[in-house]
Amino acid sequence: MTLGPESVTWRLGWYTRFELVVLGRAVLLQVAHPVIAAAVRDGYRADPFARLTRTITSSQLRLFGGEQAAREARRLIEGHARIPGAGEELFRWVHATSFDSLLTAYRLLRPRLPAIHEQRLYREWRDTGLSLGIRSMPGDLAELREYLDDVVASQLARTDGVECLLEAFELRSGKAPGGEHLPSALWPVVRPVAARVLPDFAVGTLPPAVREKLRLEWTDADERRLRRWIRAIRVLSACVPTRLLHYPMPYRAMLSARSSRA
Repeated sequence: MTLGPESVTWRLGWYTRFELVVLGRAVLLQVAHPVIAAAVRDGYRADPFARLTRTITSSQLRLFGGEQAAREARRLIEGHARIPGAGEELFRWVHATSFDSLLTAYRLLRPRLPAIHEQRLYREWRDTGLSLGIRSMPGDLAELREYLDDVVASQLARTDGVECLLEAFELRSGKAPGGEHLPSALWPVVRPVAARVLPDFAVGTLPPAVREKLRLEWTDADERRLRRWIRAIRVLSACVPTRLLHYPMPYRAMLSARSSRA
């Protein structure tokens, strides 16, 4: 399925630059799957955020790329065919956790979507999975929650991938995804803040059952700090021009969606 201006996805514009802090949550859920952790082990040690950056680009192409969407889906399928154990189930887990984290970002950092729009957003996301060969996505948001809970309980573990990602959140070397847009002179100032924000959002926005399964500590003080980050991001998002807040491809999609409704 190729999305267009009539879709809720185009109207919302996917993640903003501030909402990217929640993407660490998605990757944490994904590398907690033992098969995925084994597949990305060496790449995470060499460049822990490279996969996340590639995911951002790939997702934008598949959701907003028009004719490029099908080509990007084929590239993903061909590229993952060489991974031992890769198949529809792993694609389903990645697709499901990516959406769950997207919806988490929307609920935390934007005005609340009506339930009917959340359901339609999920249907669009589910249907785009068909181009990746995912024919077994849960039917609605309630079934999605059941599926996620089942995989958490039966398959996830604190893998080497989880350990590597938690260490990467400390940002001792390199920049976080999106950091490449900052002037180099500002990074020493931003890095300590980013090194606190990334793990807070990745760990703090997980369901308690996941934190328990992965042995991730989360205190009341941590929860209060996360709430302060959320309030700060909401204020900053309201002050930044929309053109700068969104990535270029989703932003153009938003404009197209608004034009088609005018």
